[in-house]
Amino acid sequence: MIRMKRIRIAGLCLVVAFALGAVLAPSASATAPEYGRCIKKAKAEGKGYTSNKCTVTGEGKKAKYEWIPGAAKTKFETKGGIGILTSVNGQKVECKTESSVGEFFEGNNKEAGNMTIKFNECVALGQACTSPGAKAGELVTNDVEALVGWENKARKKTDIELHPAKSVSSGLFIEFNCAGLVVKVKGAVLVPIKNDKMETSEVLKFKASKGKQKPEKWEESSSPVILEASFKSGPYEQSGQEITSTLKELAGEEALELNAVV
Repeated sequence: MIRMKRIRIAGLCLVVAFALGAVLAPSASATAPEYGRCIKKAKAEGKGYTSNKCTVTGEGKKAKYEWIPGAAKTKFETKGGIGILTSVNGQKVECKTESSVGEFFEGNNKEAGNMTIKFNECVALGQACTSPGAKAGELVTNDVEALVGWENKARKKTDIELHPAKSVSSGLFIEFNCAGLVVKVKGAVLVPIKNDKMETSEVLKFKASKGKQKPEKWEESSSPVILEASFKSGPYEQSGQEITSTLKELAGEEALELNAVV
């Protein structure tokens, strides 16, 4: 079945999928990208936007829409299928499904968190992988947070970065055991997210090749954003995550937008 160099695991960081509405809208006091809502005014007047995406400004009768930063209904969930974590040296772990619940932070239009991700039916070397306190075959991450930003500002390409919450003293996404094989995962991971469109759900696709994530760098940063995994208490190796997960808002499925207008 699965060998040591083929230990598979569901894409551990996925959660973050705040993808839902990911980022910010153009406003005099805000900086794109930012998540929020493009709302139709009761009456077109004053300043605002001419389109229901809040990407084109207008005044008077053309100003039919206004931008409201943030989310009114903050809770969201994610559900995904098979996820694989692969190191540059070919070590892998696999899980069959993923799920999580999280929330957008009140008063913060670029971050989300209070999220714990669960992976089910996880195996390595044909043996069940389990995190401390979880059921056999179940992996439960530490608290995860997400942040939106630019992958390429000129091309309006936006990403979400998932990373362990600041409150996690170990700095690990997760630690688990597969029949004596101890695996630890740390670092951060980027996943592209669509922008400038009001949505109630978002499909996030984490892609990697030979242990390297695509993408793995913010435009404004000189350092790469990478995951690292340690197998059998060995040295950490750069690793990539592959998984497709759908994020949607709870409590009425409020539509959100990640606005990339500067």
